[in-house]
Amino acid sequence: MAELTQNRSVIQHSSWIELRTDRLLKNLQTLRKRSGQTDVLAVIKANAYGHGLEEIANALAGKVTYFGVATLREALELKEHHPQTPVFLFGHLFSHELPAALLGGITLSVSSLEKAREISDLSENLGRKTSVHVKIDTGMGRMGIPIREAAFSVEEMTKLKGLMLDGIYMHFPTAEKDDAFRRTQVLAFGSLIKTLEQKKIAFRFRHAKNSAATLTLKDPLFNMIRPGLTLYGIYPDPGLKETAQFEPVLSLKSRIVLVKKVRAGESVGYGREFISEHDTTIAVLPFGYSHGYPYAAWKNASVLFKGKRYSLAGKVSMDYIAVNLGNTEAKEGDTVTLLGEDQMERITAEDIAGWAGTIPYEIVTRLNSHLPRIVIQ
Repeated sequence: MAELTQNRSVIQHSSWIELRTDRLLKNLQTLRKRSGQTDVLAVIKANAYGHGLEEIANALAGKVTYFGVATLREALELKEHHPQTPVFLFGHLFSHELPAALLGGITLSVSSLEKAREISDLSENLGRKTSVHVKIDTGMGRMGIPIREAAFSVEEMTKLKGLMLDGIYMHFPTAEKDDAFRRTQVLAFGSLIKTLEQKKIAFRFRHAKNSAATLTLKDPLFNMIRPGLTLYGIYPDPGLKETAQFEPVLSLKSRIVLVKKVRAGESVGYGREFISEHDTTIAVLPFGYSHGYPYAAWKNASVLFKGKRYSLAGKVSMDYIAVNLGNTEAKEGDTVTLLGEDQMERITAEDIAGWAGTIPYEIVTRLNSHLPRIVIQ
């Protein structure tokens, strides 16, 4: 058993993720420079958009104002390992979850006066005050206090002894568009802030600018940015690629588990969708939709091998992907890049999203959490 444990460190992974944290920090620097803001709520929810919560938090610790997550589990994990960095929880907690959040020192989002009262009462019972950011619904239509009720609700919250009103924020449904709706949201939010200030109610943080808005909206009303996707070098909309340069942090790689020759007329994969027109070489990768590769991408997808692109041979399976290598020689154990760079070629999350008819957010957040994440700097 001791010998097996000793040898685990030299076992090669069959599939894995590589993370360039130097690019992560450069992307953060670019966002600060572009926005002119130093305070950053780094959104690392959903396992840091599939990149790895622990790895990304390690790289950002001490370099951002808040970590932003959506679940209590991630919030508590971050507080355990990075107690010096405040953690903001976007999610709305059930009553039975509140004690752990309050004892953990999590900064909470509040979307109703009723929940604010509940948090305050419990905080007082625990002999503490809880930091909260009040969410205002200016048009997203999900969480948040409706803008028409916000002034009254916030004023009532100031009377709650168990709360510290540290922040106020909103959410853009069309952040990438500088359109009338977005401008209406900003004006409504600004009007609310002015009304509250007239009542001597002020907030340390006012935020709304996600990745897209950070790149396209300049307004002194907001004093903290909360980027997500662009931190990881992925653009939330193709139209934003000209605004600033970001480099992808994540690469996804797999090793060939089997090389076989397929004759003309023979098929590969479920549904016999791939029938070879010529004698060809097929490489089988131990990576499928159970690992996070989108099934819907199979007709258009390609991978990188020895600096060249090769198409898939048939449908994506639960555990395998077959690649049509043509006449290219390959052997068991050779590395194939599914997402990332190989010599002068690159496949991005945006590429795979296009092949699958989805959004890049889904591509990275669906990557299996059990995949090894290797920081290569």
